[in-house]
Amino acid sequence: MDKINIKYDGKDYKFNKGVTVLDVSESVYKGKYPVLAAFIDNEIVSLDKKIVSNSSVKFITMMDSVGNRMYQKGLIFVLVYAFKEIFGYDYHIKACHSIDKAIKIRTNLPLNHERLNLLKSKMKEVIDSNLPIEKCLVKRKEAKKYFLSINDEAKADTFTYNTNHYVTLYKIGDMYDYYFSILPNRTGVFEEYDLYYLDNSSFILQFPTLTDDGKIPPYVDREKIIEAFDNNYKLSKRLGIFNSADINNIVSKGKISDVIKLTEVVSSNDLLNLAKEIESRRNHIKIVLIAGPSSSGKTTTAKKLAMYLKAFGLNPKSLSIDDYFVDREDTPKLPNGDYDFETIKAINIDLFNDHLMKLINGEEVHVPTFNFFKGKGEYLGNKIKLDQDDILIIEGLHAINEELTKSIPKESKYKVYISPLTDLNIDNHNMISNSDVRLLRRMIRDNRTRGYDALETIRRWKTVREGEEKYIFPFQNDVDFVFNSSLIYEIGVLKLFAEPLLFGIDSTSPLYEEAVRLLNFLDMFVGIPTDEIPSESILREFIGGSYFE
Repeated sequence: MDKINIKYDGKDYKFNKGVTVLDVSESVYKGKYPVLAAFIDNEIVSLDKKIVSNSSVKFITMMDSVGNRMYQKGLIFVLVYAFKEIFGYDYHIKACHSIDKAIKIRTNLPLNHERLNLLKSKMKEVIDSNLPIEKCLVKRKEAKKYFLSINDEAKADTFTYNTNHYVTLYKIGDMYDYYFSILPNRTGVFEEYDLYYLDNSSFILQFPTLTDDGKIPPYVDREKIIEAFDNNYKLSKRLGIFNSADINNIVSKGKISDVIKLTEVVSSNDLLNLAKEIESRRNHIKIVLIAGPSSSGKTTTAKKLAMYLKAFGLNPKSLSIDDYFVDREDTPKLPNGDYDFETIKAINIDLFNDHLMKLINGEEVHVPTFNFFKGKGEYLGNKIKLDQDDILIIEGLHAINEELTKSIPKESKYKVYISPLTDLNIDNHNMISNSDVRLLRRMIRDNRTRGYDALETIRRWKTVREGEEKYIFPFQNDVDFVFNSSLIYEIGVLKLFAEPLLFGIDSTSPLYEEAVRLLNFLDMFVGIPTDEIPSESILREFIGGSYFE
């Protein structure tokens, strides 16, 4: 039989032509975590893939970002299968959104601790049985007919806007499902998971995370974040938009204009309520601190909030955290020797707090301007003083970290967390990642304002996300207000701008598969023209044409 050469971890191995990825992994892989899939010459393939030519292989585990996403999707399939086996097809579950390194699940089955424990036990049985997860190529019309037969109209409707003749389904036992990802080939790989009861209609699905060495971190209840998601869900119910097919149907009927107008009104009203809350405490609050992960819309929100506060007779002034960077030679460094501009230790906290205290006490402050070329702060005559009706707005990475404003009494400051927190799904089992929405926003803005291509934005994204995990997410509970910057219609708009950029990533790039994943995601949505998006919309911060630019 013909032999082929397979390169793995810097070594060459000889195998028979047509060997599967699974066989190769069992022969050469000695890692700690189960192999879920592999990169073969820069292409993601499942373990049943046959290798017929000389190739380079890199195995994917749950400790890779791609593999961890794959693990989550496969675990959801195991959950759905176990749920249907116990409770039948008249009840449904929806994977709603990520929350505190876990996934919120909603169900129409009246839930209690006993039923949740029963579900957890059934999942263990399915995993211990190490059942095969089969990949099946099915005619699109047949797939739609199948999902209608099991009362899954949401998934069936998704295929209405898919023009492919065939779709890939996955099968456990006699149950088929559709997932927006390659899945592992057996249930036995999902060794780590847990279920956490929330209420009689929802629970939390927990899984191993990249930042916790493959362990499941303790679940921390994020009440304000969950409330923001729930409010988004209520808006979805009012609009009748729960998944991609719902909004695609509205676009195809030429009725998206009403959705845009209503969504923008709701967003503005939420910001107005925030301004009212701040105004009601104007005798105490002198500082408003705004923070959130990358591409949440902080700039537009801060400027729009300032307008609302002016309408209430307050006079907002701004202060930039970036102007308080320590001198370049004092900046902490990462293990690889690069400067760590993300850490709070890169900020001159003592000087920042000294200036804040003086401002609160009515003193005038000579504010530095950081010169990024020279790597030091300069005093160029910029002075600030807070009069009786003045209020200071500060937005930035560390704004809600108490360490940044440790000398300021809590009653004198108001903390706002902002992020796009969408409850919109592709279908009930394929949720939309809020991180993906932010990545697309940033990709479009980076290209428009900095000339970066999509490859550069995606390359930087891992570092951005690591900074968020360290310096923003741990402080989510220590805020006064959560502002949800998601817009239910925005993905159809982002599609028009992001697709050309993603198509520009060459197939030889190490990040090509990530581009393909995002393109496949965008393909689930019909494009939405920008004509009726108001100039004050948060979305304009990314696509251009903002009133605040």
